[in-house]
Amino acid sequence: MKKIGDKIKNIPIIRKLNTYRWMPLVWWSILVVILPYVSSLLHVPIVWREGLLFMIIDSIIAYHVGNLILKLKLKRWWLLLLPIVFCLAMLPKFALYNLMFGLIYLIIEAFGLMNKNIYR
Repeated sequence: MKKIGDKIKNIPIIRKLNTYRWMPLVWWSILVVILPYVSSLLHVPIVWREGLLFMIIDSIIAYHVGNLILKLKLKRWWLLLLPIVFCLAMLPKFALYNLMFGLIYLIIEAFGLMNKNIYR
């Protein structure tokens, strides 16, 4: 598995893209977009997809993205990337109530941006 990852990292376009400091946010956002479609292709029941994928895994990714924005010292408007990309990905195939997760991810990213200063 590591060999596949190394081969992907050595593709010239990927290597060039990874020189930008904001690229991890894009990769995490792409992962959040791909996971629902992969789970749909694997015929994961909707309850598991909503509970495990949207509520737990994507929330952890959103918190991590908030931390990355703080660590990489990026502008605050990067907080909007993950929720907007997620909502755009949900429109073609999934139910419209999934769009509320975009707002939830925005809030969780803000918690990640606070960096353990939630109570202050």
